Amino acid sequence: MPHTPLETATTNPFQTMQTEYHANLAPRHTLACPATARELIYIDHPDEWRITAPGDRILGGGSNIIFRAEVRERLLCPRYTGRQITGEDQEHLYLRVAAGERWDDLVAWTAAQNWYGIENLAAIPGSVGAAPVQNIGAYGREIADAVHTIHAYNRNTRQTEDIPAAACGFAYRQSHYKQHWRSRYIISAITLRLAKRGQPDTAYPGLREQAATIHNAQDAYTAIRRLRATRLPDPKTEPNAGSFFHNPITDHATFSALQQRYPDIPHYPTADGRVKIPAAWCIEQSGYKGVRGGNVGISGKHALVLTNHGGTAAEILAFAARIQQDVYARYGLTLAIEPDIIGED
Repeated sequence: MPHTPLETATTNPFQTMQTEYHANLAPRHTLACPATARELIYIDHPDEWRITAPGDRILGGGSNIIFRAEVRERLLCPRYTGRQITGEDQEHLYLRVAAGERWDDLVAWTAAQNWYGIENLAAIPGSVGAAPVQNIGAYGREIADAVHTIHAYNRNTRQTEDIPAAACGFAYRQSHYKQHWRSRYIISAITLRLAKRGQPDTAYPGLREQAATIHNAQDAYTAIRRLRATRLPDPKTEPNAGSFFHNPITDHATFSALQQRYPDIPHYPTADGRVKIPAAWCIEQSGYKGVRGGNVGISGKHALVLTNHGGTAAEILAFAARIQQDVYARYGLTLAIEPDIIGED
């Protein structure tokens, strides 16, 4: 079965490392905020993670970041790529993928083989190494459903460790790598457990209506790309960071009180017995869908997507604060910002 060698790069790590000083970050993140990094280093081989120092930040595809005007932290950006099947049995195969791979390229490739596990995560921008950090998810699936092992560089021991998925603290848009492991580990590669045969997961609204025409992983990938194109703005033409706010999760007592006031409020049960409420519904009902505030606004396609029309990080965060305040005043729900905020004004 064809695949590319894992983590292909120069045979002499450290000798060809590329560094940019006073790097322009606007084209390196999908929100396109004007920002400058004092130092940006490209990592072209996994051994080069050994240069890391306390305070360094990792820059993947830049799809879940808000850069303020000046980034003083040193940024390290992995560019090495590669995919390798490392094992298989009758039902599954194990695919190791380097951190620098583009996530959607990987999903497209696995769907073309009709391997099951990540096809619902189509058209999500960013890199493979960044995907587990926030446990990316869409259309009823998360990367945690398919991760078998995280291969992570330990900054303290300066060794690479193989960490099983069960130890990674995956939760809704969360993992240990986003929280208390942020300063310890750098994801160098991941191994996915993909099914050789299966049935597409079409239970989520939008896919459910197309279930009769979705027969395999490739069909699911194509349908989801089509859905996302109609529902979400393209960051290349309308800069955005995808979902800007987390969906609020609340207890049953709070939800019951809300449901009495708003009988049509959409909601979904969580694995821990609480209730998740779509942030997009809260924002739209608060009157923000399609609304501009200066150089920033909320997309007319999807109320969860904040779009940038030439604004700065400060303008984006000020507009987001307005939305948070209004949603809290209306529903008593707190909307947490999903993208990482890096730098200072």
